[in-house]
Amino acid sequence: MRTAIAAALALSAMSSTAQAAVPRWNPKAPENAQVLPAFNYGTVEGVLNAVGARYQRTGSAAKPGFNVTFANGRKAVLALGACNADGSACRSLSMQSSWTRIANSTPEKTATAIQRFNQRYSFGKAYLTEDGRPGMQRYLTADYGFIRGNLAVNFLVFANQVDRFAREVLGPLEAGR
Repeated sequence: MRTAIAAALALSAMSSTAQAAVPRWNPKAPENAQVLPAFNYGTVEGVLNAVGARYQRTGSAAKPGFNVTFANGRKAVLALGACNADGSACRSLSMQSSWTRIANSTPEKTATAIQRFNQRYSFGKAYLTEDGRPGMQRYLTADYGFIRGNLAVNFLVFANQVDRFAREVLGPLEAGR
């Protein structure tokens, strides 16, 4: 566990985004061992605050969500799913980032570059939407709860993976390489 946490922090710190800030998350904080019984606005906000993300609530009580900007400047939408009627107990969380269509690349070349990325990295799934926009997603379940520190690591690594995808795949495609 400590190795995974250290790796996530190191990856996050390596981000080339100029506005990247060192996450405020403390991997040794005792609350990281807490089991979150479910995902909801409150449980997710506590972890987003801990990793230095900015966010805005979206959705409704029955279908909560967030627009998030991580400490490295990368943006994502968090959608909570399989929720009870008032949204206080959701059993899934989807993290999604998307971009505009790549103007300087064919759909085939973009799809090939995404496939290569997915072969190298398995944490999140990169894909093309039906209208040709690149995206990345990570899906988590909390049917029996979720460890708070693990959620923080998932957020940190997803933010890093989104940054890596944008720099290593989308940037060169947009530049026509």
